[in-house]
Amino acid sequence: MANLPRLSPWLTGAAYYLGKLLFPLYFRRIEVTGQEHIPKTGALLVTPTHRSRWDAVMVPYGVGWLTSGRHLYFMVAAEEVRGFQGWWIRRLGGFPVRRERPGRESLQTAIELLRRGESLVMFPEGKISRDGRLLPLKPGPVHLALQAVQQNPDLVLHLLPVYLWYSHPYQPWRTDVKIRIGQGLRVLPPANGALRQATQTLTTALRDALVALGQGLHHPV
Repeated sequence: MANLPRLSPWLTGAAYYLGKLLFPLYFRRIEVTGQEHIPKTGALLVTPTHRSRWDAVMVPYGVGWLTSGRHLYFMVAAEEVRGFQGWWIRRLGGFPVRRERPGRESLQTAIELLRRGESLVMFPEGKISRDGRLLPLKPGPVHLALQAVQQNPDLVLHLLPVYLWYSHPYQPWRTDVKIRIGQGLRVLPPANGALRQATQTLTTALRDALVALGQGLHHPV
C-alpha cells in the first residue's frame, strides 16, 4: 500500500485563508477565469504551466479548496521533504519524488490518490519557463493518469489544463497574474492496452488545450 501524505484539512484551510488575505497585498491583480470548468466529482489531475515558484500557491488559489472544495496534493522534490519543513509539506498535501528518476513508491502514491478520487497537481513541462513560452510537455503526467484508469477501469478521471501567466518573469511586487482554467479532458483506459499511443494522443490534446488558453497573452521580457 502506498504511503499517502497525511494532509491536515485545518492547516491547509488556514493556508488558503492566509493566501486570500496576503496575495492581493503583494500582487497588483490576480485574475482567475474558467473556474466553472473544475469537475465537481471524480478524480482530477491538474496540469498547469510552470512559470515560477509562486505556481505552487497560485494553483491552489485558482483551483483549490476555497473555489472547488478540493484539497490538492503535490509531488515535491525529495530534498525539500525533510525534517520540520517536510512535516509541514506533507500536511499541506505534498509528498516526495526524485525529479530525475521518480521512484516506484511516489508513482504508486500518485495513482492511489487518483484512485481515491483526490486532486493531484503535476507540471507537465517539468521545469520553469521564464520567458513564458510553453515548453515541450513531458509524457509522465498523462502516462500516470492512463495507468490509473487502466488499473481502475471504473475511475472517472479528468486532466485539468491551467495556464499561469505573470506580467514579469521574476514576479516582483505588484506583478499581475492571470490564471486560466480550461475544460477537463476525460482520461479513458487505452484501447487494446496501447498505452504508448494513448499517451502521445492525450499529451498532444493537453498541449493544444494549454496553447488555446494562452492565446492573447504577451510573453514577459
